[in-house]
Amino acid sequence: MEIRLNPGKLKGRIVIQSSKSQLHRTLICAALSAGISEIGNVCESLDVLATLDGLVSLGLAEARRKEGAGLEIRGKGRRGEIRAGVDCGESGTTLRFLIPLVLAKGGRAVFRGGDRLMDRPMGPYEEIFRPMGIVFARSPEGIQVEGRLAPRRYELAGNVSSQFISGLLLALPLLEGDSQIALLTPLESRDYVEMTLDAMRVFGVRAYWENDRLLAVPGKQSYRPVKMDMEGDWSHAAFFLAAGALGGDVTCLGLNLDSAHGDKAILPLLEAMGASVQIRPHEVRVMGGRLRGVDMDVSQIPDLAPVLAVLGCGCEGTARIYNAGRLRMKESDRLSAMSRELRALGADVEEGPDWMEIRGNPEAGLTGGRCRSHNDHRVAMSLAVASALCREAVTVAEAESVAKSSPSFWEDIRKLGGGINDGTGS
Repeated sequence: MEIRLNPGKLKGRIVIQSSKSQLHRTLICAALSAGISEIGNVCESLDVLATLDGLVSLGLAEARRKEGAGLEIRGKGRRGEIRAGVDCGESGTTLRFLIPLVLAKGGRAVFRGGDRLMDRPMGPYEEIFRPMGIVFARSPEGIQVEGRLAPRRYELAGNVSSQFISGLLLALPLLEGDSQIALLTPLESRDYVEMTLDAMRVFGVRAYWENDRLLAVPGKQSYRPVKMDMEGDWSHAAFFLAAGALGGDVTCLGLNLDSAHGDKAILPLLEAMGASVQIRPHEVRVMGGRLRGVDMDVSQIPDLAPVLAVLGCGCEGTARIYNAGRLRMKESDRLSAMSRELRALGADVEEGPDWMEIRGNPEAGLTGGRCRSHNDHRVAMSLAVASALCREAVTVAEAESVAKSSPSFWEDIRKLGGGINDGTGS
């Protein structure tokens, strides 16, 4: 599907959808609880559905939809029996979170997914599990795992993906003894691990830092069912806040300013660039200003990098994004994809092994034209934001990729005054 966006600034108020990152963790904790959890304000993106369907397929939970975007999860707790076969779609979180759950219960399963997902790094699990006698076999059919985790010290790198750490954290409390997770390198995306620890605490399970690189995970714990609503998604809000900074005026509603989500770092970055940022309880308003390029370390906030690159195009001077090597291992090679597509729209972008430099020219703006999402939701949404800088229309190919995280994204753009033509009207 192609979406054509006319040049223009976004203005208005938008309720931000629920946090995809929080939802993954909440669904898993609910499935591991013995009883019924009620979860409100659920956005059923493709990634979230992959986790929900995976938990049901594995026999860990039953799910029932309720009115008003709610879900009722009947968890099997420690008693759930594992069945084989999970389709993860393109969700790396689903794949990396569910594998340890199967092994914590001594089960067997085959995990399948899209080509790009199956090519993403899984080395930390392979290195941990195989010496324990656990089957971890990759083939064209997917990844087969079989065996049982044991209470012990688990050592892994902290600079590949925090999802491996979170996956172990969620599973190890089910074991009969205590475990530790020892990081061999400094941890990147630390806030995502903190989000996992927060979710566990809500469901009555604890793990804690013994020092900066050592997590203690007591065993023989039980998750308890809860009733809760999901908070707004800072990763998703960043696209609309960026659009406000690029000459618009956007207010995002439903955000938790005390959230553990690291992507709320978009606010100090916007302020450093010179945007007008107004913060009230549960809402943030951003308006355009005279933006200037800044240096941005994205080691802890990799999901913000694509839209930060777009913001760089609207800045005076040079914006530099660095410590970004992990972007090459996402749904697309995001460094390459964003560099290529912004250049197609007329931007001055240089790319290195783990960095991008964007030399902005806000007076001239961008030309516009046709670009591709590379089947990557964050690339597609970032290119939509770039249309605010363009003199001519922007056509985004593979625009359906936004459904991975935000099925309503294009409709939300329309609500804020974005001129869209997808062949069904404007």
